[in-house]
Amino acid sequence: MKWLWLRVTAGGMVAVTVLAPTALADRYEVTVTVRPVGGVGRVQENVGRNDGGPGSASRPVGATAYSAGGELGVAHGVRNWLDLEGDLLGAGFTQATYDGAWVSLSGAPTMGRVTRTTRVAQLRVGATLRAGVAWVSTLHLGLGLGARMQGAATLMSGGENSFTPDGLGGKVALDSAAIVRAGIEHRVDRRWSVGVSAEAVHQAGVGVASIDGISGGLALSYSWYPTVSR
Repeated sequence: MKWLWLRVTAGGMVAVTVLAPTALADRYEVTVTVRPVGGVGRVQENVGRNDGGPGSASRPVGATAYSAGGELGVAHGVRNWLDLEGDLLGAGFTQATYDGAWVSLSGAPTMGRVTRTTRVAQLRVGATLRAGVAWVSTLHLGLGLGARMQGAATLMSGGENSFTPDGLGGKVALDSAAIVRAGIEHRVDRRWSVGVSAEAVHQAGVGVASIDGISGGLALSYSWYPTVSR
């Protein structure tokens, strides 16, 4: 009986070792992840007064705006601890308000309250470091390129009157981003994982001021192995 128990125990340990998810499962694995996200950002606009004299460019002024959106990511494990990842992001910001903005209206300098909305769409690529088995800690570094879509700004001046300042109409600008994201995932089974993450991003565009933001969200992932190499 003793030898039989030892053989059964050894067989069970081998079966658990073979069937349980291990760090080796991360290599060669393809993962699709959906992340609904929400956050807050400092959205800058060139509406600040510049004391450089007549004709000088306006300086950037920041305003706080909340954001919401989603990410769709595809990752491929190239090492047990390293994924290469591509993400498609779409997000929008609530209306940003700039009090005491200095703008031009029909060529005349004017001060008032300016409001504007912003949306972004980006394709991002980067690398994700992974550590753990059932519970996996992640650290992602990435770069992005896409479009920033700004609505026409509205200037409130003189009570109920509203105008669109010179040079602040609706437009689409080329946008770039640098991203740092940290998170933790739980491997529910061989295919599915759930997790949470937090992200910091700096966005800089062509002809537009920068955006700095932080966000957090949930993650739902599905994984499989298209090919396995040994």
